[in-house]
Amino acid sequence: MITENTVSSDEVTIEAPVELVWKILTDFDNYGKWNGFCPSAKVETLTLGTAVDMMVDLGHGPSRQVEYLCRIEPNQCIAWQMENKPGDPVHAVRSQYLKRLDDARCSYISIDEFSGPGTASMMEAFAANVEAGFNRCAYDLKAYAEQQFRACAQQQ
Repeated sequence: MITENTVSSDEVTIEAPVELVWKILTDFDNYGKWNGFCPSAKVETLTLGTAVDMMVDLGHGPSRQVEYLCRIEPNQCIAWQMENKPGDPVHAVRSQYLKRLDDARCSYISIDEFSGPGTASMMEAFAANVEAGFNRCAYDLKAYAEQQFRACAQQQ
């Protein structure tokens, strides 16, 4: 969904425990196994302020994007933001939310909040591509997490 200054994915229900989905979201080394929107991400340590060095595909092939972890709430939310220097025309914070529905299901949604004087032109140029990328990520995560959960259940 696109509003004046936000872009979000569909909210998807994932048939897998929130703990498993959180583990997948924070296993940056393995994004290439499931994340078509962001097929590469490198994070040295899961601590606030750490760089998230990623390749992001907004529909024209992967391009490098470096953002910084700004929120970590295990099994609930992970967020990163642009460097956001004063005077930058656009500031952005991407938050990925998980919500436990029961022991074997959770929901996921990704929301990017934009601010700054360049927001309107950025939204006009890129919002639809960001939305498509976020939806790709959401549905890729759903498919991968559900496959991983089924595989674990079959081994037990």
